[in-house]
Amino acid sequence: ARICFIFSLCLPPFICSAGSGNSDSFQVVAYNVENLFDVDGVSLYSDYKQGMYGISELGNKLKAITSTLKKIGGVTGPEVILLQEIEVDRTPSKILSATDELLRELKLNGLGPYYFRLGYNPKDPPENGPAVHCLTLSKFPIIESRLHPIERARPILETTILVNGHNFTLFNNHWKSGASSPEMELHRIQNAEVLRKRIDELVREDPKIDLLVGGDLNSHYNQSVVYKEEMKETGINDRLLSSEIEPAGKSIGRNLYNLWHELPTIERGSDAWKGKWGTLMHILIPENLYDSEGIQYITDSFKVEKFKKFNEVEGLGIPFEWSNDLNGFGTSDHFPLSARFQTKGEKTKKGNHFPEIEREQRLIDYAEAKDSAIPWRNSFLLPPNFGRTFQFSGIVDRKKPLSVKIGERSMGLYSFDDKTREILFSHSKGDLISGFGYLSRYRGQWQFIVAKEDWVD
Repeated sequence: ARICFIFSLCLPPFICSAGSGNSDSFQVVAYNVENLFDVDGVSLYSDYKQGMYGISELGNKLKAITSTLKKIGGVTGPEVILLQEIEVDRTPSKILSATDELLRELKLNGLGPYYFRLGYNPKDPPENGPAVHCLTLSKFPIIESRLHPIERARPILETTILVNGHNFTLFNNHWKSGASSPEMELHRIQNAEVLRKRIDELVREDPKIDLLVGGDLNSHYNQSVVYKEEMKETGINDRLLSSEIEPAGKSIGRNLYNLWHELPTIERGSDAWKGKWGTLMHILIPENLYDSEGIQYITDSFKVEKFKKFNEVEGLGIPFEWSNDLNGFGTSDHFPLSARFQTKGEKTKKGNHFPEIEREQRLIDYAEAKDSAIPWRNSFLLPPNFGRTFQFSGIVDRKKPLSVKIGERSMGLYSFDDKTREILFSHSKGDLISGFGYLSRYRGQWQFIVAKEDWVD
């Protein structure tokens, strides 16, 4: 593992005044912001090159992140934040990096102050680094940090903070993407092995160590069950040892308690893809956070941080994903997760616990969206209505891509459901078509996504 450069390389002057956070209780947040980039135009992603992303988009993105953190942690924000998808600085010394822009925005809005650690080594040539990295922010002093390189993904960022005299080691993760891909799972197994090896090493050195694993593991909590036929082993379940067993009054050994099991199955979901809920974001903890020494998890404090008419799409309840279109709008395609901890010296009591494991990914419930749909008017074509469901009716004016003429406006039509897509594409040019669709964008064009067969009249 490489030691991350600290203080002089990672901290602007104002950060050094960060408080020690002497409250008995504190909050840890895991938050994939969905691509915060600077405006140098030098990017590994085409969406963030010159002409596609600039000052307006950056400003709206920073506003979305700071507003989210204030809603979660109050006026000064959460005490500890594990962020993913912050751009690696590709033009050092030319303009402010994405990290610098974020730190400045947090300060201007009264959040923090924060110590921080980067998820990459700024002395490495930028061309050798990943597109994005993990960034850890803490109101508590940072004692040490390390980087753990992994295959085909961002380095795992290990950071130890000092909370009221107690060390707390945090692992900020963003594993290889492609949750449903058996090929990509082989890389996640390697990602998990690196983390597991480091945890085991720390536990051998100090069996009482307090630690936490958080971030975007690009794996569902029930990965080994959902993909039982496709994957012989999974990183999160078989190598990292994510567990549904709560360690209140019992030992779970090397396993890590996955806090998704603090919620009933109907409430589990941090992301959505092609009509199904996912749980790619995680906070996992060892049994030591249930004892009376050092840091303790606060019973039933785990939350999915979603807010109606802000980062949650009205009707659908899914994340209001970010878009660079129209000067930038939305928040993120992941809901943040949070949990609270304390240093009171009291054992964590057993609380709500739901050990049930879903056998497949839960389908998004579209009933409320359809029931609350109102007739479409072209004046509704505004970013705040992104994701909202409407009734539409018009004439098919194009087959490839399929689109419908409503008044003077042509709107795309699509469905992620195979049968629904077949029904849509059975229409010929000039046919009348009507139904329900939620507002979306694709390659700079507005479209309706028709979720199910019964959404087509």
